[in-house]
Amino acid sequence: MKKTLSSLLLVVAGLCGKSYAQTNVFDNIIATSPNHTLLEAALLQEGLASVLQNPSANLTVFAPDDQAITSLATALNLDIAGLLALPNLGDILTYHVLGSTVNSAAIVNGQVIQPVSTTNTLKLTVTGAGSVFVNHAQVTAADLTADNGVVHVINNVVLPSETVVDIALDNGFTTLVAALIQAELVPALCNPLADFTVFAPTNAAFAALPAGTVEDLLKPENKEKLTAILTYHVVAGNVLSSQLTDGQKVTTLNGQELTVAIKNGVVTINGIKVIAADLAGTNGVVHVVEGVILPK
Repeated sequence: MKKTLSSLLLVVAGLCGKSYAQTNVFDNIIATSPNHTLLEAALLQEGLASVLQNPSANLTVFAPDDQAITSLATALNLDIAGLLALPNLGDILTYHVLGSTVNSAAIVNGQVIQPVSTTNTLKLTVTGAGSVFVNHAQVTAADLTADNGVVHVINNVVLPSETVVDIALDNGFTTLVAALIQAELVPALCNPLADFTVFAPTNAAFAALPAGTVEDLLKPENKEKLTAILTYHVVAGNVLSSQLTDGQKVTTLNGQELTVAIKNGVVTINGIKVIAADLAGTNGVVHVVEGVILPK
């Protein structure tokens, strides 16, 4: 009996002392994926593989697949070699990495987070249908875990650019941003390869609506109405104030038209004054208006 017990203790001690190889997000997820060969090559080229191999790290990687990277190259009129030669490639790659582990269940709609790259923030969207977006990129596979973090696969490359959403955030248009989040319009307006003109109401403009209006619009059951109002403030294309003319009509994403008037140098949109113009972003321009423009 004593011999058996001693043998058992030796076996347990041996198991406790055995070292197990740690897994990491680069070697065990990205490098083994047949759909991430371009991301692997980019990380190796920029010397970032070792960052993702760090056993002491806690990381989240939003990993664009090969199709996403190829699509970006095409949009920029580059081949893959040209894309890998971009001078800010390292910054683009670290824009996809968080310095903490965030599983999909912990992602909150409207969350704004700082990645390893300090160039810009990431905007997270969780739709009512449960889809998750990082800026304009949709998560297509979530929670691929390793010992030092988690990988979420995305279908677009996210770029650390100053979009029209960033302009709204940077200028403190908190009510507008809250409305965009509730209407699930942030992914579309974060698309760095699109062009938008946004007539952005100030917080005071929303506050001037009848009491309770904003609160009602932000309710989930009023999403369609809220979307119709917000898209009535957005025009496809980059329209600077110098391109606006008196009597001009522009079609919004809502499908309805806005009417421009210019008198004594004052620009109005459907009778609502533009109080700041030409706040330029990488995917469009924002003109600040002193009222909310309501569709017919």
